[in-house]
Amino acid sequence: MIRILSGLVLSLIVGSAQADVWVWDPSASIDQRFDDNFTIDPDNATSVSATRLVGSLGISRESQVAAITGFLRADALLTLGDDGSGGAGGELNSNQIVFFDISRQRARSSYGINLNFKRDTPSRDISADLTDPSVTAADTGARVTQTENVARSRIILAPNFRYNLSRRATIETQLSLTAVRHELPSVTDAIRTQFQLGNPGVPVPDNLTIDDVGVFTVSDELDDFDEFALSLNYNFKLSPISSYSLFLSHSRFSTETEADAAVIFPFEDKIPDAGERQILRDPKRTATSNTTTFRAGYDTALTQTLSLGVQLGVFQTSFDDSDLFRATDESSLSPDDRQARLDNAEGSEQGFLGAVTVSKDRGISRYTGRLGFDVLPSNVGSQVESFEATADYFREIGPLLDFSFRARAFEPDAINGTSDDEFARRFISFEPKLTWRFTRTWTAAASYRYRRQKNQTNPRSGDSNALLFSIKYSPPLEIRDLKRGG
Repeated sequence: MIRILSGLVLSLIVGSAQADVWVWDPSASIDQRFDDNFTIDPDNATSVSATRLVGSLGISRESQVAAITGFLRADALLTLGDDGSGGAGGELNSNQIVFFDISRQRARSSYGINLNFKRDTPSRDISADLTDPSVTAADTGARVTQTENVARSRIILAPNFRYNLSRRATIETQLSLTAVRHELPSVTDAIRTQFQLGNPGVPVPDNLTIDDVGVFTVSDELDDFDEFALSLNYNFKLSPISSYSLFLSHSRFSTETEADAAVIFPFEDKIPDAGERQILRDPKRTATSNTTTFRAGYDTALTQTLSLGVQLGVFQTSFDDSDLFRATDESSLSPDDRQARLDNAEGSEQGFLGAVTVSKDRGISRYTGRLGFDVLPSNVGSQVESFEATADYFREIGPLLDFSFRARAFEPDAINGTSDDEFARRFISFEPKLTWRFTRTWTAAASYRYRRQKNQTNPRSGDSNALLFSIKYSPPLEIRDLKRGG
């Protein structure tokens, strides 16, 4: 597999070197955010003031037979308040994004490879680009708990192939490899968390040390995971305004997670923290799941401006959590409970998938709505069955002034052998935004972001109100101006 992927990348790069010219699109921006409850904590509102300096570079090169598209972005983020990075604030964090898409065209086919790398800090919601409507609030509370003080790295490698069977029929396939890794919390943060667990409602004292909490074993940390997925799509154009599609996919999800809470590990098997040997962690174990999905879709233009898309399908997921509770493990369970736990370690779930998408484009205004049920790996290391609804509205108020609005609802449900689902939540958000391109090179944006969330572990809902401001500079570029119609 590695040889095949290496050969594919090499052939694509060599072929793309014959393209016309490189296009470079740099930009820089500074963002400011004021949030009255960044972690959406219903019991302890955590005000945050965040300042972010962002540098980005878009790269592209295109010819009749090859294309390269790339994007690099890095930021420096300074927060004052509790953003999940220790409570005291004032810590400088950084997020980085690298994206490359390389493709080659032939008479009846195309093939390419996509590489995506992202490293973000606990302030993941702040890392969204305010001046880009496509990513506004995209990561808000959906698959990431905001209160975990660890950086996350995610890399996706996805080769793909497309072939035109005829003028009306097309087949596409993609193989994707995803790896997500989390850093461990610092010694200070681990001690703070342990003190809060043992002393609920008590303010955390300054200069807390390991002597204040004693020897302890860390629990409930974020999980690393890998996913291998293969998809096959068939599309047939029924008429100039309608088509139907068939989608078949299979994925294998594997996560390194904590053992069942009832397992008793001998002290000598625990792993001491590299910075403080009195902080211990239980050995990680592996949970896996295999998911197969099948969908049928239909897309049509109802009018010249209104489009409708419908997908219906089924999924089957088989999970294996037997490594989390082994027959040889010592545990605190009764014989009956122990056997029940072993019996439930493997199983499967079946269900329905579906999505309805509606879009209306009237030139100066656009509406898009989507309602969907899906199965996907969450970024906290659990396979989830998800419900999501989004609605977007965009309008050109004037030649240089745009208004947009996004509303979002999300609810995940973990698929595993136990009833534990500490990340289960109901989340909603909405965000109106104004974008003003007051010169050819300068863009300003301002928005209000409301978020509301209820966790399974807390009967009360938390909400957040935030004001966001951004100013962005992009050097003159004719291609960008043409896309904007100027």
